[in-house]
Amino acid sequence: MNQIDLAERVRSALRHRERRRLEVLDAVPAAVLVPLFVDDGTVHVLYTKRTETVPHHQGQIAFPGGRLHPDDPSAAVAATREAHEEIGLRPEHADVLGALDDIHTIRSNFVITPFVALIPHPYAFRANPPEVAEIFAVPLTTLRSPAARREELWEFENVRVPVPTIHYRGHVIWGATERISRNLVEALYGETHNG
Repeated sequence: MNQIDLAERVRSALRHRERRRLEVLDAVPAAVLVPLFVDDGTVHVLYTKRTETVPHHQGQIAFPGGRLHPDDPSAAVAATREAHEEIGLRPEHADVLGALDDIHTIRSNFVITPFVALIPHPYAFRANPPEVAEIFAVPLTTLRSPAARREELWEFENVRVPVPTIHYRGHVIWGATERISRNLVEALYGETHNG
C-alpha cells in the first residue's frame, strides 16, 4: 500500500462509521494523534513511551497528545500541537484524516478524542526529554494479529483485574492506548477483538 491509497482508505472508513462521542461531567478534554505511515508497502502506527516523570501515565505506551488548551481552536489542533511538542512532528506534516471513538480514562478522568493522521516517512522525530522516553512504530498487521493480543490479570490497589494488552518487541500497549489501537483496527477492517 502507498501513502495515497492509505489516506483514501482511512478517510473513507472513518467517514462511513458513526463515531462514539462522550461527554463526561468534570472530565478533562484531551486529544491524541494516531500517526500512520507507509514503509516499504507496510502500514505502521507510531507510538511513544512516556517518561517516568510526567504527571499522568508514567512509563506507559501512548500516542502523542494531551489536554486541550483554552486557545486551541479545535481538538484536532490540540492533537497536532501536542505531537509537535512531544515528538517534533510539525503540524503541517500531519494530514488529519478523521477521528476515532472518544475514550474515557477513569483514573485520570480525561475524555480523549483520537485523530488519525498520515505522516511522512522517513521523518526526523525529536523526542521531548521531559515527556517522551522513546518513539517507535508497530506494523498495523501486528495490531491485527491475535498472536500479539493477550488478556492478563494485573493488580490495581489489591484487586486483580483482566487487562487487554498488545505485545510488541518488549513493549506492552494497554489501557486507553490499547483501546484506541483496537478501535483503529475495527474502524479500518471491521474486526472486533474482545477485551
